[in-house]
Amino acid sequence: MLESVRQTILERQLLARGERLLVGVSGGPDSVVLLDVLVALAPEFGWKLHVAHFNHQLRGSDADADEAFVRELAAGYGLAFTSGKGDVRAFAAEHGHSIEDAARRLRHGFFQDTARVLGLAKLALGHTADDQVETLLQRLLRGAGTRGLAAIHASNRLGTITVARPLLDVWKVEVLGYAQQRGLKFHQDASNWDPQFQRNKIRHELIPALERDYNPALKTLLHQTAEMLAAEDEWLDAEAARVLGIRRQRAEIRGQKSEIKGQGAEGAALVVKRLLREHVAIQRRAIYRWLLENHVGAAVDFEKVETLRRMAASGQPALLTLTNDTQVLLKDDCLMLEKTAPENRGVGGRGQSGEIRIAVPGMTEVPELGVVVEVEMVTGGGVPRPEVVASSKSRIQNSKLLQEWLDADAVGDTITLRCWQPGDRFQPIGMPVTKKLQDIFVDAKTPVTQRRRAPLLVAANGEICWMAGYRIGEKFKITHATRKALRIRIRAQ
Repeated sequence: MLESVRQTILERQLLARGERLLVGVSGGPDSVVLLDVLVALAPEFGWKLHVAHFNHQLRGSDADADEAFVRELAAGYGLAFTSGKGDVRAFAAEHGHSIEDAARRLRHGFFQDTARVLGLAKLALGHTADDQVETLLQRLLRGAGTRGLAAIHASNRLGTITVARPLLDVWKVEVLGYAQQRGLKFHQDASNWDPQFQRNKIRHELIPALERDYNPALKTLLHQTAEMLAAEDEWLDAEAARVLGIRRQRAEIRGQKSEIKGQGAEGAALVVKRLLREHVAIQRRAIYRWLLENHVGAAVDFEKVETLRRMAASGQPALLTLTNDTQVLLKDDCLMLEKTAPENRGVGGRGQSGEIRIAVPGMTEVPELGVVVEVEMVTGGGVPRPEVVASSKSRIQNSKLLQEWLDADAVGDTITLRCWQPGDRFQPIGMPVTKKLQDIFVDAKTPVTQRRRAPLLVAANGEICWMAGYRIGEKFKITHATRKALRIRIRAQ
């Protein structure tokens, strides 16, 4: 099996020589075997490994025992170890997620935060070929297209880090055989047999029934299917990006810019003539990507995408309501996103959702709010210590100057400024979970009229990094690992 994993890493180009890797280890057989394999291959490839474990606090003392086990496991290999924990049940209840989804979100957030603090860019996880098959079936039962049925990719992005899955071509039976051969100890999670979780029913009931009654080679065939769909999904995404991003389309949009009332941003319009020259599959994917990139994620389902595609093909003026405050119009050979109520249009109607691009570094005037935003980039010894700049603001300040420090790498390449929109969520510094901006305003007793003028700075990944006058975001705070910092000032004009 060791040679098989080695070939997977090389053929799929998952891990480069000399990389520093964060390895997610739950304590179960898959992750324990992954760690052992990476340790065995590390001398050849020059990897430096750091073990990370997230305690979901779902199984009381058993969960704590898992954390202690992984800590000792890492020490046995002579590796550094970082752990985190989160109340999954409370998070699920607050945000309306399933336990599985809440656990995944908190775990992924922990991995991203840990990688950022340690300055690591890659995370290795122990998903196997069995996980691939189970995910495909789970998404098929829920309803999914090529993107969903591609299931688990051998490599993909998770925020600012890359996730690699070296065991994705290895079956569970091979993992257990390797563990037995190597004398590896691991912990079994009893919740993996709990039938309240759909994945467990698929694993222990559906797959065995399909293998028994229909095709004993079912898992192998589904794994191959997921591989083919993953490659096709990557091609579709590249073609959709071409449709959305080529210069000709941008020129066409600029030429009709004066007809796009209140939008002004190229991304807020999709040129129909360009779209309809493509195959229907690419049309659908381009519309899907267009909606996502313009922050209308709640509207992205097959029915809405197909309605927009048919609306574009009709050539007749039409309107489709996507969400409570967003609609799409077909006008002047363009699909155009518009807000349905003036009070929800943010700052002066600039761009989709009223977003204004902030110069980094530089100065940007925002006359609609009567402020100027100044951004300074600081590196090396100029980066302040975390304890000096940690923000504890909890309500709007009345001063004429607001100032904060943010981790530049966490923020990313761009910063935009906009105002509050219903449904916005934010994770203030010091808090383990996100919170509705509406609730933050209520807690601070902020008048309704002032709420819509509170500047929000948004990072490159779409997350709010500073709710100006309140707090910065937890994920964007200065840490001891920060190498580049942004000093941002918002002052009255």
